[in-house]
Amino acid sequence: MSTRDEDNNHAEKGVAAVLWRRGRQAKQGYDWADRINWILSLFKSPAEMAVAVGSLGVIGAVGGMTLVEAVGNRGLDTSSAGLVETERSTPSATVFTIEGWDKSGRRAVFDVVVAKKEFMWVRGSAEELEKEGRIIKADAIAGEVFDTEVTTALGSAREIIAVGTASQEGEPEQEKARAGRRAQLTADLAAKVAQPGTPVSTLNLGQYREPCAACETSGTSWQRPFIVVAAKDVEGGCNVGEALADALTGKTRLPSPASYSTFEITKSQ
Repeated sequence: MSTRDEDNNHAEKGVAAVLWRRGRQAKQGYDWADRINWILSLFKSPAEMAVAVGSLGVIGAVGGMTLVEAVGNRGLDTSSAGLVETERSTPSATVFTIEGWDKSGRRAVFDVVVAKKEFMWVRGSAEELEKEGRIIKADAIAGEVFDTEVTTALGSAREIIAVGTASQEGEPEQEKARAGRRAQLTADLAAKVAQPGTPVSTLNLGQYREPCAACETSGTSWQRPFIVVAAKDVEGGCNVGEALADALTGKTRLPSPASYSTFEITKSQ
């Protein structure tokens, strides 16, 4: 396949992914006349509509089919219509397998390792975790959190993203800086169990800022979990940061980017 063909293929996938993500939020049950208006309403501008229609032949090809069916008939990987969302428990963590797409429609699958709620960053510290009131120093964190299954997940990663968070107390800029230091320590620990040469980045989510009526309200420790992400399956050219932000959005048991003050990815090593 030529470079131009590859670019066109990715462009089609990008448009298709945008259509699918918007379409899954829309109401169903329109007749075809109403569906025409619904399709047009998905686009922010005439230019965007023209690009999508021109590249996919949506209006002419659809007939009596839904938009998702039309895209499927263009040969798009149907895995995009069924999100990978699983979880498994290890002795010290829960591993969530999720997938997301970057803004060009390229896909990535992630293992998000979240230490069990007994493990949380000590309030005001970027070097210590606590487990049920017991302080865990930096040099002992890996031994406590990286059990065999977690080590295996990190060891097979294509890329590792170490996440730093801070709870709602404190001055925003100071807490953002603290979240960054937490991410860096996590990155240093994860790098030791990763395969040599595995790219490692930090993701600073900053300070928690969105009240949660359904969350635990006895304290704020749940706002500063210990998290490290293993990128497992990454499509060529995928912007991993964009795909991870997409993957995390809307997940009830994972930190939503919208709930924190920032989303800054920095290459660590």
